[in-house]
Amino acid sequence: MAVRGLIVEKFGSPEQDDEATENIDRNNLDFLFPRSGHRVVVDDSNLYVLGGYNPKFLNVPNTEDTYYPLFKELWKFNFARREWTKLETDGNMPIELASHAVLRAGRNLLCFGGTGVPFGSNSSNQLNICNLDTLKWRHMKCSGESPQKKYGHTVTKIGKHMYVCGGTSGYTYDLHIHRLDLQSLTWEELPALSDFVPESRYRHEVASHDNHLFVFGGGTASSTFGFEYVPAFHIPTCKWENIKSIPDPKHGFPPLRKCHSCVKFKQDVYICGGFDTQTIFGDIWKFSLQTYTWTKLPSSLQVPVYFHSADITQEGCMYVFGGVSKIDKVRTNCLQRIWLTTPSLQEICWERIVSCLDSDSLTRTSFLSSHLPLHFVERLS
Repeated sequence: MAVRGLIVEKFGSPEQDDEATENIDRNNLDFLFPRSGHRVVVDDSNLYVLGGYNPKFLNVPNTEDTYYPLFKELWKFNFARREWTKLETDGNMPIELASHAVLRAGRNLLCFGGTGVPFGSNSSNQLNICNLDTLKWRHMKCSGESPQKKYGHTVTKIGKHMYVCGGTSGYTYDLHIHRLDLQSLTWEELPALSDFVPESRYRHEVASHDNHLFVFGGGTASSTFGFEYVPAFHIPTCKWENIKSIPDPKHGFPPLRKCHSCVKFKQDVYICGGFDTQTIFGDIWKFSLQTYTWTKLPSSLQVPVYFHSADITQEGCMYVFGGVSKIDKVRTNCLQRIWLTTPSLQEICWERIVSCLDSDSLTRTSFLSSHLPLHFVERLS
């Protein structure tokens, strides 16, 4: 299989949406159902999906281990095998698994906040960590000025700190910045010391660069924000700036949106998908953190979505999973990917090798390890 840059492809098993799963047993807990409001992270080998929501499960009976219409689940997709696995974890997985926020720190999956159903009635401001090797959950007891219970916020890790930005309680919105020291587990709120303070919002996205937190889009129940100006919070001075960005010479600025996704790769940020309450977007835009210039990529998602989630490998391959594909009606479990840079020759060769091997061959790691670099063989485990 050829690896081509700037071409979006559906990846893995064929996608299904709600319209295609009407006759599937919703009590089959080993099926990765379409969902929205979930979060994903990737490493070199796998994509992990935590939580999500599907209103078609409102009338499915709950058991001791299920919290429908939320999915109290952690799934793994192995890139080389192109295979989904539902992971059995130990400990108490959080139940506020819609519009929560996650990040990967080494082999730990950090999950903060989120909401249960009905949205906003049982939100969280707790930090829970799952080790991706032991699959054990730990609830972290934190002290200090913690954020309010919220969902639709963002989390960003810089050094030993995790930053939480914005979100909603279900009734009010904010754009407060809280910082957690991941060593002492102490919270502090960073006050806004500038005359300019951006409007409160949720389901925005944040990227960090040069001691700034850049905020992209988002909105409230009745508003949606655009990208002509990009709010940026300068951490050392606790001051907001409203950065005037430079439009794409042909396409201008990205249309305003919320519930989109955002990944950072090197000195650039990429946003894709989202909606403005009337249109679901499939476009992909690049924002330079050095020149503040927008560039519209020539490619689009094959399945436009919002309330999806995305992450990017260190090699530069962005994966987009799930989301709503018809406004308020249809959710999907489609996995899409695009190389945002030219992959290395090693990656191209690895893609070619695994595409030529059947599932039995991919399990013979002892054979493969005698012919291939070990760090590639380890991706199969």
